[in-house]
Amino acid sequence: MGRYNTYNLNLLARMKKLLLTSFILLGLQLSAQIETGTVGAGLSLGSPSGFSFKTFNSETEAYQFTLGYNMSESNLSYNLGADLLRHNYNYVSAAKARIGLYYGLGVHLSVEEETTLLARLPLGLTYEFKDFPADIFVEAAPGIAVWPSPAPSLTFGIGARYYFDPSSFL
Repeated sequence: MGRYNTYNLNLLARMKKLLLTSFILLGLQLSAQIETGTVGAGLSLGSPSGFSFKTFNSETEAYQFTLGYNMSESNLSYNLGADLLRHNYNYVSAAKARIGLYYGLGVHLSVEEETTLLARLPLGLTYEFKDFPADIFVEAAPGIAVWPSPAPSLTFGIGARYYFDPSSFL
């Protein structure tokens, strides 16, 4: 029985490494498709809390990446995610900002005692300043855990990002 448990633990560790490697490769592939321009980097508070990165590949389409954690009374989990977002700026207008409603599709990996793969549908509102390269956002994302077993999920966050041109650092 002990040998069976050790085998399962080794298998789980290898699967975690494989999933993490897959996410990193997916992120590199997506970043290679991004047009030159600005990248937003900032913080998000919620579930998960952590770092938020966003870059637009067209006027209304963006990639969003998160690296964060969730903390409950007794557990700490880490989260790595990638979302494809579509923005619509036609519903709300403001004099000093662009206000966009967005929706999308994403995949998140949560690592706690076991690794969970989530499919999610992010829905949010972003306030993009016209005279300053930053945005403020609020987001909720219903979803479903697809691995290791199906379960409903809900993530949410509020945050801000500062946009910069990464080529200016080269």
